[in-house]
Amino acid sequence: MGKVISLINVTADGFCGSEYVNADAEFHEYVHGILSHTEKVGFGRNTFELFQGVWPPILSGDNQPAAQVKMAQALNDIDKLAFSGTLSGTTWNNSTIVKKIEKEHVDHFKQTSARDLLTIGSPGIVAALTQMDVVDEYYFSVQSVIAGKGVRLFDQLQLDVRRPLKLVDTRQLKSGVVILHYLKG
Repeated sequence: MGKVISLINVTADGFCGSEYVNADAEFHEYVHGILSHTEKVGFGRNTFELFQGVWPPILSGDNQPAAQVKMAQALNDIDKLAFSGTLSGTTWNNSTIVKKIEKEHVDHFKQTSARDLLTIGSPGIVAALTQMDVVDEYYFSVQSVIAGKGVRLFDQLQLDVRRPLKLVDTRQLKSGVVILHYLKG
């Protein structure tokens, strides 16, 4: 049975944004461990377009860091879902646009897949899936910075009951990033 896993970067004061991410070789190796159990990677439109602009060119560039090439290849090869009601097309290999997230589709994926659906970034997608109560695991990558502005992680989340989590692991990277791994409680 597949799981829904969320990996999201957040600053110490709760903001999300690619400009705050310290994604070095050690971080990429950590993400590879998560990707090794993943069937599909899901993104919101903004994160998808950002990744589509960053990762494919690394595969055709010269003298790229090995960790970035490995990540670019992994992301190129895996099936990707871009959750967006406005995105009209994509040039990224193995990508599908999904106009709307529906709980029935997520439940069907979980019941019929042996591997996982991993969302990367995309605070709106994380909030929507959390509200549907379908996320099985969260990886919060806490960046060692106070941003003071930006998009807050769960600004869009509206819950009628709180959702307890169970901390199962922490990992401090040499960069100062701390990754908190939680299971749905």
